[in-house]
Amino acid sequence: MQNEKKALPQPASADRVMEWITGGWVQQAIYVAAKLGIADLLADGPKSAGELAEVTETHAPSLYRILRALCGIGLFQEEGEQRFALGPLGSYLQTGENSLRGMAIMVGEKWHRDAWSHIMYTVKTGKPAFQDVHGMGVFAYLANHPDAGERFNQAMSDMSHRVVSALAYDFSPYDRVIDVGGGHGRLMTAILNAHPGLKGVIYDVPSVIEGTRRHIAEAGLTDRCACIAGSFFESVPAGGDLYVLKNILHDWSDDEAAAILRNCRRAIREDGKLLVMEMVVPAGNQPHPSTLIDLEMMIMATGRERTEAEFRTLFRKADFELERIVPTSASVCMLEGIPV
Repeated sequence: MQNEKKALPQPASADRVMEWITGGWVQQAIYVAAKLGIADLLADGPKSAGELAEVTETHAPSLYRILRALCGIGLFQEEGEQRFALGPLGSYLQTGENSLRGMAIMVGEKWHRDAWSHIMYTVKTGKPAFQDVHGMGVFAYLANHPDAGERFNQAMSDMSHRVVSALAYDFSPYDRVIDVGGGHGRLMTAILNAHPGLKGVIYDVPSVIEGTRRHIAEAGLTDRCACIAGSFFESVPAGGDLYVLKNILHDWSDDEAAAILRNCRRAIREDGKLLVMEMVVPAGNQPHPSTLIDLEMMIMATGRERTEAEFRTLFRKADFELERIVPTSASVCMLEGIPV
């Protein structure tokens, strides 16, 4: 009937929307705790806000208010008057295995936030906001700003560990694995440790590969893993029977991603395989991390997250056929391609 009134939204629904609206506040509070290393400081037991402020050289009343807010999402818990311990989720902000600390810091840094604050520029022009804000592309910026580059590399290493822990792929049939854009080598380290007969190559830009050599040496894998500097837009090391690209293609447009894959196609052995580790956007627009990561790619770079159909098209442009998709317990999938 025309005179029927529409039901008003329930308060609980409004509260949920309000949580989304103020999500940036939560992220910045997490950034403060991560940057200050609060979770590491609580590893040996509870401490007062005053004790934590003294160690971190911060204002105790303000730090207390940050930690109190983060108690509400399970990162910390208050035990007694202004005395804090790790909450059930607090270990994710500690340095070490399963850490998300690097990601929390990177996302909260000013150079990253400034790009997101210009999201409307991207929506209106279709161009990355990062380029407009900083006057250069994100990877040029990281190469020219070592502190930002180190934050990025640590965040990517943290994410590599999450991928490694979820791997459901058999690397044993291969002899020489080439990790294209392999960063500091956390993925390669895990692969080589699990398969003593394998040899590996990590290929990345010069500003990254210096740190890679240190990490590989610390892992005791120098005799089994070469670290080579270069640009995957120009070439990739030849002779591998497995070429791995973890979270590489999503940084780049279809044309740029196809150029990377073509260089892999030129270098790969004819009996070799391509293994792309990325999120696959599911059909139906159900909640999935890929759709938000896609916005990060849109704002920061020229890339995108892709559907299965889009990956198939991209592979074919570079003379690969997408043979199968292997899901993992994480949000990434392993897309296996063969040269054609």
